[in-house]
Amino acid sequence: MEAAINIEELLSKPVWQMTGQEFCELTRYANSDSVKRNGESEVLAPRRTVKGTVNLAQELGCCAATISNLLKEGVLKRAVVSHVGRAYVFDVDIAIEETKAKGFNNN
Repeated sequence: MEAAINIEELLSKPVWQMTGQEFCELTRYANSDSVKRNGESEVLAPRRTVKGTVNLAQELGCCAATISNLLKEGVLKRAVVSHVGRAYVFDVDIAIEETKAKGFNNN
């Protein structure tokens, strides 16, 4: 019972006021299996990403010009993970979903 009260106190205490030991205890509690996460899975599948239109074109089995056209049309908007300057990073799985929804035949 003492541990539960201590955890409740730590949860309400600002981090900047915690000692190193308190912070470690709270972190250990947060990472423990006893903490329920609203039924959600802790392990997330890593995203398959590719950099550039040429690499995405290879994944989808088409040419880079087709990817550029799909980008201009906004079909691949959800698949863009990062866009800095002219460099794009795409989520491959979302790109496949979006192109299938558009009716694009990729092998």
